[in-house]
Amino acid sequence: MARFDSESYTYGYAFSQELLQEWDWTEHYAGHPETERYLNYVADKFDLRRDIRFHACVVSAVYDKHVHYWQVYLADDYQARAQFLITAVGLLSAHYIPDFADLDSFTGDWCHTGRWPAEGIHLAGKRVGVIGTGATGAQLITAIAKDVGYLTVFQPTANYCAPLHNGPIDLATQPQIKANYPDIFKRCNETAGSFIHQFDPWSAMAVSPEERLEPYERL
Repeated sequence: MARFDSESYTYGYAFSQELLQEWDWTEHYAGHPETERYLNYVADKFDLRRDIRFHACVVSAVYDKHVHYWQVYLADDYQARAQFLITAVGLLSAHYIPDFADLDSFTGDWCHTGRWPAEGIHLAGKRVGVIGTGATGAQLITAIAKDVGYLTVFQPTANYCAPLHNGPIDLATQPQIKANYPDIFKRCNETAGSFIHQFDPWSAMAVSPEERLEPYERL
């Protein structure tokens, strides 16, 4: 799970040409282990760990307009002051569990994907139910289907998933990617969402059903 939904080489850091040239992505859409290796590599290369406080829970941040600084307070009573404060907590940092009836009396194992335990969950041969087919659900279902004994997917709303077409980046492609980084990031900066692909400018409902279905079938 936690696989890139964009090409790996468009998702990496672009601030260092040296980093771009020395790191080889192994897959077009990197999975969690490779992404973690990359982040650790970057942290070590630029000696970032000395400026990181791990397991730090921020309880409040107050802006002092008189001195133009943020005063940040942590749960362990540590305080920090900064001119700029970036709340990079992530768009999906808050997980949501619906009010399922009798969930508190359920005797089996259950887990929200946003709180997946670091040691993993043993699912081999078990009867497993997955609620939801959003982006995370689609990744989870395909990852565990080969191992579980019986899988039931509960889909509140129909969703559409396209093939990822993932695969290894071969040795011949690596130098091509590295040579084209300026163009790759230029294209990302010029597109909505910073994707390398241009979006079709046509409205799907402004064309005939035949014209609308043609690119869907082709893609």
